[in-house]
Amino acid sequence: MLLSAPALATITLVSVDGASRIDLATTETKTTLYAGFAGTCTADANSAATCDSCSGETVSSSKLWPCNKKNAYNNLRITIRVQSSNTSAVLADAIVKVGEDTLTPSINPTLADGILNVQVTWGELCQKLGQSGGCVADFSGELSVGFKTTTDSTTTNDLMTFKVMGRVAKTDGSDWVYANCPTDDDTALAGSGYCYFSSYRGDEKIYADQLRRSPDYPATTAPGIEYAGPVFFYEQQLDGEDDNTTIARISNASGYIQLVDPERDNRIDGLTNDIRYCMVMANQDKTGIVSYYSPLPGTTGGVDAISLCATPSKVVGLLDDKSCFIATAAFGSDMAPEVQSFRDFRNKYLLSNSVGTKFVKLYYKHSPFYANLIAENEFAKSAVRTALWPLLFFARLSVTFGLWATLLFAVLTGVSVYEMYRRFVVGRRTRGEA
Repeated sequence: MLLSAPALATITLVSVDGASRIDLATTETKTTLYAGFAGTCTADANSAATCDSCSGETVSSSKLWPCNKKNAYNNLRITIRVQSSNTSAVLADAIVKVGEDTLTPSINPTLADGILNVQVTWGELCQKLGQSGGCVADFSGELSVGFKTTTDSTTTNDLMTFKVMGRVAKTDGSDWVYANCPTDDDTALAGSGYCYFSSYRGDEKIYADQLRRSPDYPATTAPGIEYAGPVFFYEQQLDGEDDNTTIARISNASGYIQLVDPERDNRIDGLTNDIRYCMVMANQDKTGIVSYYSPLPGTTGGVDAISLCATPSKVVGLLDDKSCFIATAAFGSDMAPEVQSFRDFRNKYLLSNSVGTKFVKLYYKHSPFYANLIAENEFAKSAVRTALWPLLFFARLSVTFGLWATLLFAVLTGVSVYEMYRRFVVGRRTRGEA
């Protein structure tokens, strides 16, 4: 007699809470629960939600330290609600596992209206993963919840599995500041993320210019956990202050912005023109921990104050910094990547000196007329795009590798092309081969 295999029930996620970050499952990955432990915030810790450890605390004499605006702590409860397609599932069959080991939570699971509610504290989870005294070191593992089903004397587990990953800020202060890395010759700390920027003014914004990062980016010091992007804490300069004084006021509770894709958009915006701002960069990972801050002026390896401060202003007269008339007409949008490349070149190399600024003003005075003609004629658009490609190539190389290196490359390329023309074209004509 053949025995039928037990039918597996489907476990559906209803909700999950109690983590610093939750990345829901895809067709290729499990739902991932991240927890970042950095500093304390007992006043806000109610065991049901994360808390903000970036404000209301002073560590040692510094105003900047590793923190987390969605900080996890040992008593924080991971709350998972799932539903089984097996309508006969009962609470007595509920099961919670960490890896291959069964976990008995301190808070009993409940079952109501077919929905299983499981609560596990991060401290319990870390203990099951082999840590004593709560979450005291970086960790990763799997947490599973569901039901055990017995059919024809065969027991199976119908589970939903979550990946759990945690990072714990260093207690020795080794993740407080990064080693400044303005050039390739400077050694960046492994796992420190972005380690150099220079402030550059824009219209109601500041650009985090010349961003550089450690070679192993986006890896952090915690295995498997990656950075989400650099963040900037900033303060407005008060009357009578110099840059160093303003920088000294920057703290974890200062204005804050994260750059999600700094290679494409490096703007700190929402600022006021003609008011000076100073910024400090740090790195935020997927657990929410903010660490590896800019080394402040006057400290070991500290950066120059001027690189952290800038004054937003109208870029050219009454024109905002998106204006690039002829290129916009040719490529169809002021947000086209080609137009952005010309804009980056303008901001970095033309508006940084008086001669370049005069040229830009002259261009803005006369180019709208020609831009209108180009915009109304598809042939003109095509011709201008073709003419602009060499300039676009030059602009992109200059922004990436530097103006002088690009000029040298252009000169060497021009000389090589001329030499090839002289030998193979002019030479053949001279010898009567053509």
